[in-house]
Amino acid sequence: MSLFMWCAVLGCGALALSLLLDGLFDGLDDLLFDGSLPVLACALGVFGAVGMGVQALAGERLSTPALIGVPLGLAVVAGAVTRAVWRRLRRSMPRNATPLTVGELVGSEVQVVWWKDGRGEVMATSRGHQATLPARSDDVLRTGAVAWVVDTTADDTLVVGRIDPPAPTEPASRPVNRPPAPAG
Repeated sequence: MSLFMWCAVLGCGALALSLLLDGLFDGLDDLLFDGSLPVLACALGVFGAVGMGVQALAGERLSTPALIGVPLGLAVVAGAVTRAVWRRLRRSMPRNATPLTVGELVGSEVQVVWWKDGRGEVMATSRGHQATLPARSDDVLRTGAVAWVVDTTADDTLVVGRIDPPAPTEPASRPVNRPPAPAG
């Protein structure tokens, strides 16, 4: 087996291990940079695969600097692309795993999940988290209605109030579903 084949096998193996055993190699993140193992494994795998391809196509007619330079250049590009994708994915993942507290929902809109006799459940969304919480209100609410959180109680129940929709505009005073009066 050539050096390139070993690099390809080791790179693909390290990439598979880093994805399957996530967290086991996090010590490398402290030594180098966040996500260093997938980036380095991808670059090593690309170096080996491209090196095998260049060696197979060119054979013995290619000088050593070109035989090493082409795969090395593409490996650096692959590592940079992998690093950019890794950073982009890390930014899009939620960093704040702290659960919602009822106190932070005061003043926000919630949607009624079910309601009966002044009590029920509402669905609240804040910081990308969604929670269904118990609620009470003196207002008459219906399932699917939008309400706003007025206060919280000691037992983490939300006190909600109805959001009044704008008054419907009345059409012209023509009676609905009645045929026009006959002429004559």
